[in-house]
Amino acid sequence: MIIMAIFLILSVVFVILTVWYLNDKKKNVNKNIKQNTKSEKSIKSSKKTQKELTDILQFKIKDNIICLGNRYSCVIRLGNIDYNMLSVHEQDSIENILVQTALAVDYPIQFFSTTEYIDTSKVVTLIKQNHTRNKNVQDYKNFLIEYLENLMENRSISVVKNYAIISYDGLYEDAVEELNRKATSFKGNLLRAKIVCETLSEDELYDLIYRELNKNSAMKISPLKEGGKNLYVGKVQKTKQRN
Repeated sequence: MIIMAIFLILSVVFVILTVWYLNDKKKNVNKNIKQNTKSEKSIKSSKKTQKELTDILQFKIKDNIICLGNRYSCVIRLGNIDYNMLSVHEQDSIENILVQTALAVDYPIQFFSTTEYIDTSKVVTLIKQNHTRNKNVQDYKNFLIEYLENLMENRSISVVKNYAIISYDGLYEDAVEELNRKATSFKGNLLRAKIVCETLSEDELYDLIYRELNKNSAMKISPLKEGGKNLYVGKVQKTKQRN
């Protein structure tokens, strides 16, 4: 009888321990599943909120070059000349130079014109760097800075900017050398016609693309270092901004 009672007690204890073990294991499994689900959601959420310009348009900018598949392009800002103010001889000379430049182009090139609001930030920076002790000159500087800043903020004046886009198809290593050579030759030919040109830097390329995608925005994207090139705003970011 004693032995049977001991076996009976042991059986009951074993059943209780088994039930407790299974319940505890089930809780741990459910906990791991919840943690994995949360981590997956956070990863997906971060992917949505971290989308950049390169993810949306499927291109990137490296070493002042736009990379789109195996096509690489550099963008040159074209200067302006007052053609009507030139003499007939000067007009003929410029026309001949432009014709020679066009005939020398044996590579893909596109011309792009856009309207941009006037940007006086560079002029304002130069004025601020010019220090003086003359009170009258300083007062005039302050007035001029305020006028230029208001002019830019009101966005009442716009200018037409022209760009040339030179492209190369092939390997990136070859593209860097070829685009530099072609851009230098192109700018040199136009300089003979007194047209000053400038190759856009990486920040200027981002600013140009951002302006074209956001015509009503006066913001520059280049001064924003971390996350400044993020153009996609997800639901999580919108919620954080509202809070």
